[in-house]
Amino acid sequence: MNKTTKAILLLLLLSIIPILFISRTYSLQHVDTDSPLSIEEQSSVQDEAGEDKTGHSDDAHADDAHSNDAHSNDAHSDDAHSDDAHSDDAHAEGGHSSNMFPLLFIIIALIIGAGTRHWLRKSPLPFTVSLLIIGLGLGAAHRLGWFGTWHLGGLNLNMGFLAQSLDWAGNIDPHLILYVFLPTLIFEAAFAMDVHTFKKSVTNAFLLAVPGIIIALVLTAAIVLGLKGAGLGFAGWGWPMALLFGAVVSATDPVAVVALLKDLGASKKLGTLIEGESLLNDGTAIVIFMVLLGTITGTGSDTSPIIEFLRVALGGTLVGVFFGWLCIRWVKKVFNDMLIEITVIIAAAYLTFFVAEYFLHVSGVLGLVALGLVIGGVGKTRISPEVEHFLHEFWELAAFIANTLIFIIVGVVIAVDTQFTAHDVLVLFIIYFGVHIVRAIVIALLYPLMKRAGYGLPKKDAIVVWYGALRGAIGLALALMVAGETSIDQEIRDDFLFLTAGLVTLFSLINATTMKYLVNGLGLTKVAPAKALAMITAKNYLRQSTENSIDKFKKDRYLNRANWDVVQGFLPEKPKIDNEEDLHLDSRIAETRTRILEREKSSYWNQFREGMLGSTAVRRLTDAIREIMDEGGLVSLSERKDLEQEWKTPKILGKLQSMRLLGKLSQRFFFERLATSYDSARGFVQAQDESLKLIENMMIAKDDEGESIDEENLSVIEAEINENKIHGLTFLRNLRNSYPEIYNAIATRQAIRSVLNYEKRMVERLLNKGRIDSGEAGKIISGIEERMKMLMDRPPSLELPKPIELLRDISWLTGLEEKTFNRVVNDFQNRVYAVDATLVKENGPGDGLFVVVRGQVKISVKKVVIDILGPGSIIGEMAVLTGLARTATVSAESPVTVLWMSTSKMKSIMKDSRDLENRLWKFASMRFAMNLLSQKKPYDDWQQKEFRQWLAAGDLMYPDDKGNIDLKGKIGILVTGKATSKEGSKTLAAPDILESSDYSFTPNSRVFIREEK
Repeated sequence: MNKTTKAILLLLLLSIIPILFISRTYSLQHVDTDSPLSIEEQSSVQDEAGEDKTGHSDDAHADDAHSNDAHSNDAHSDDAHSDDAHSDDAHAEGGHSSNMFPLLFIIIALIIGAGTRHWLRKSPLPFTVSLLIIGLGLGAAHRLGWFGTWHLGGLNLNMGFLAQSLDWAGNIDPHLILYVFLPTLIFEAAFAMDVHTFKKSVTNAFLLAVPGIIIALVLTAAIVLGLKGAGLGFAGWGWPMALLFGAVVSATDPVAVVALLKDLGASKKLGTLIEGESLLNDGTAIVIFMVLLGTITGTGSDTSPIIEFLRVALGGTLVGVFFGWLCIRWVKKVFNDMLIEITVIIAAAYLTFFVAEYFLHVSGVLGLVALGLVIGGVGKTRISPEVEHFLHEFWELAAFIANTLIFIIVGVVIAVDTQFTAHDVLVLFIIYFGVHIVRAIVIALLYPLMKRAGYGLPKKDAIVVWYGALRGAIGLALALMVAGETSIDQEIRDDFLFLTAGLVTLFSLINATTMKYLVNGLGLTKVAPAKALAMITAKNYLRQSTENSIDKFKKDRYLNRANWDVVQGFLPEKPKIDNEEDLHLDSRIAETRTRILEREKSSYWNQFREGMLGSTAVRRLTDAIREIMDEGGLVSLSERKDLEQEWKTPKILGKLQSMRLLGKLSQRFFFERLATSYDSARGFVQAQDESLKLIENMMIAKDDEGESIDEENLSVIEAEINENKIHGLTFLRNLRNSYPEIYNAIATRQAIRSVLNYEKRMVERLLNKGRIDSGEAGKIISGIEERMKMLMDRPPSLELPKPIELLRDISWLTGLEEKTFNRVVNDFQNRVYAVDATLVKENGPGDGLFVVVRGQVKISVKKVVIDILGPGSIIGEMAVLTGLARTATVSAESPVTVLWMSTSKMKSIMKDSRDLENRLWKFASMRFAMNLLSQKKPYDDWQQKEFRQWLAAGDLMYPDDKGNIDLKGKIGILVTGKATSKEGSKTLAAPDILESSDYSFTPNSRVFIREEK
C-alpha cells in the first residue's frame, strides 16, 4: 500500500470518526429512552421497517433495479436504505427533522477537501481529480451496501446516516448545482481574471465558445448517429437528442488544468484563454442546451432558435452589466467596511444569476461573467483598498469550498446513478476519442483566425487548448436534468447520463493527470534565460545577506551560545546553475525591463491605497503598463503613447459646449478629466522616481555580490526612465501654468489625505506601544476613515475661472473704457478644448471670435502648420471684421481655455466703441503683416517671438482727406481697401505689401506701418 492510498484511507477514517461518535451517542439515547431493545434488536426492527417500505426505497433508487448486474446487491441496498425509513419515523416522533443529512454530507466533504489539500499536496493528481476519485469511492461503497451495520467485535454500529447522506448527494437536484455552486465558481473565475489579458484573449475565447461549440456539437451528434448506424446502440436517438448530447459534452470545465498551469508557471495568456473559453463556453452551451431541450420536450419557444439564442445570450450579458453597475455604485459609497462590501458583491452574484434565469429566462452564466469582469475591472478601483485583499481571499475560499463539494458530489453521482454494461464502456471510449478528434477539427478550422487575434495562438499552446478541454460538473448537471425529463424514453436517459458521466470521469482521470507531462514536454514551463539569471542573482543576494546577518546575531548576548553549525543548515540553498552559458544572453535587458514595469505598476497601486492617486488615474496608468508588458520587455520603457495623447480628454466635449443646457456640465466634466490627467502625470513621475531607486538598488546588489556590473544594460534602462520622467514633468509644468486651479485642487486633496494617513499611522503606533487599547484605537480610526470618505465624496472644489479674471491680462483689452470692457466680459462665454480639438475649420463660416486665455493653439493652412499662438491671441477677428470665411484651421495644441463671442454681439459692441474696433483691426493687421513678410528677406530668418515683438511696436494708419499716408522710412501692409501708385500704373488690393511710399488710398483703406529695422 503506497503513501497516497494510506493518506486517502486515513482521510476517510478521520472524516467518519467524529460522525461515528455522534451516531453512537444518538443511537444509545434512542435505545435508552424509546425502546428496551438492544442495539442488535433495534437494528433488526429497522430491517423490518425497511422491508415494509421497499416500495419507497425502490423508487428512490430505480437505477439500481435497472442495472443488470445489481440484483446481487438488492439485499444490501434494502438493508442500507431501510434505515432511512426508520430514521424518518423516529425523527418524526421525536420532533426532529431528517433533513440534516445534506448538512452531514457537507461536513464530511469539507473535511475530505481540507485533508486532501493537506496530505495529498505532493500527489501527482490534481486536487479536483483527487476529490473526484474519493467521491467515486464513496459512491461505489454506498452502491455496494457497505454503509449498513458494521459489526466490530461485540459492537454493532449503524452506518445508515452515511448512506442517507450519500443518497442526498447521489440524487441531488441538478438545479441545486446550477443555482448554488455555479454562481460562486463562475463569478470567482471572472472576478479573479486579469481583465487586460482577457480583453486580448476574448476574441479567441469567443471563437472557441460560439462558432467552435456549434461545430463541435454538430460533429459530436454526427459521431453518435454514425455509431447508431453501425449498430452500436443509441436506439431511439435522432438528430435533436444527438445535438443535445453534443451541447452537453461540449461544455468545458478546466478547473484542474488552469490550476495546474498556474502551479507549473506556464504562460498567463494560455491559462486566461482556457479559462475565458470555459466561461463563455458554459454560457453558450447552457443556452443551446435549453433551446434544444425545450424543442425536444415541446416546452420551447416558437421563435427562431437563432433569435432565441441571441436573446438569451445578450440579455444575460446586459443583466450582468446592470447589476455590476448597481453594485459599483453602492460599494463606491462605502469605505473600508469589508462586511458590507463583500456582502453586497455576494448578493449581486447570486441575484444576477437568479434574476437572469428565473425571471427573465436569459443566460445567468453570461450574466455572471459580465458581472465578474465589470467588478474585477472598473469596480476594482471602487472597492476600498483595505478590503480588496479580503475580498479576493473570500472568493478564493468560496471557490475552494464549491469545488470541493461539487467534485465529490460528481463522483458520488457517477458511482450511484450510472448503469452500464461492457458494451456501454466500449461505446464510451469510442466517443471519448471521437470528442478529441472533434476538438482537433474545431481548433484546426479556427486556427487561421486565432493565430492572428489578440495574443495569437502558438502551435504548442493550441495543443494544450486541445488536450486541456476537460468536461466537468456543468455537463453532468445538464445530463442530470435530461435524466429527470420523464417525457424522454428511460433507456435514452440512462445512456445519456452514463456517457456524460463517463466522459467527465475519463477526462479527469486521463487528461487532467497527464497534462503536466504534456506541458513540460512542450517546453511551456521552461524559464527564460534572462528570468533564470535574475532569479539566481536574487537567490545569491538573499543567501549572502542571510550569511552576513549571522555575524551580527553571534554578537547578541542572548544568541551567542547557539549552535551555529545547526543554524547554517537552515540557510537558503545555493542556487544551481545547469548551463551558465545560456544565462548570459542579450534578453537579460528584457527581463530587467519587465521587473521595472512590475515595480512601476506596484507603485501606482500603493499610491492608490494611500489615497494619493485617484481611481480613474490608477486604472489608466496600469492599463498603459500592461500594454507595454505585452511586448515582453523587448521595447524601450519610453516607447509609450505620447502622454498628452494618453491622457487627453474627449473631443466631443468641445461640441457640447455650444449647447445651452449641456455647456456648463461639459465644461465641468472637461476640467475633471483634465484633473485626472494631472493626477495621472503626477503619479507617473513618482513611479519613475521609484523605478530609478530600483535601478540603483540593482547596482548596489551587484556590487555586494562581487559580480561585474552590467552597466550598459542598466544605463540604457536608466536613460529610458529619465526620458519618461522628463516627459511627465514637462506635461505637469505646462498644465500647471495653464490651469493653476487644477494644481491647487489636487495639491489640497493630497495634503488632506497625507495628514489623515499620518494621523492613522500615529494611532497604530500608539496601539503598538500600549498607550491605547484596540477598542479605543478602533474608534479613533473609524473617525479618521469617516473623514477620508468625506474627502473622497467631496474633494476640494475645482473653481472654474471667470471671464473677467481671464480677460484682465489680455493686452489688447488693457486700458479699454470700463463700460465697453464690462460689455465684453458679460458677452464672452468660457469654453475649453481638448488636445487636437478643432476650434475653427478652414473655409468655415465666421460665426464668432475666440480669445485664447490658457494653453496654445496651432494655425494650419491646407494641413500645413504655419503658426502657434498662446494666451492673449485672437482667432477669427477677420471673419468678424470683414464677414469673410475662415482662412485657416485652428486646433488645440494643448488643453485650451478660450473665451468665445458671437459675431453679431461683437459687431454690436464695436458699433458703440471705435476704440475696440481699432484694437481688433490692429491685432488683425499684425497677423497679416507676419504672414506676408515672413516670406521676404530678411524677415524669413526671424524667430516668431522676435517677429511678434517687432510688430507690436507698429501702428494702424488711415488715409488723410487727400488719400495719402506717410510711408517714408517705413514698411506698410495694406489691410483693407486699395492703393494706387501716383503714376497710376499699379493698383494693389488688400492684403498686400506696399513696396514704396508713393501711393494714394481709397477712403476705406487701413495700413499697418512699422519702421524698417
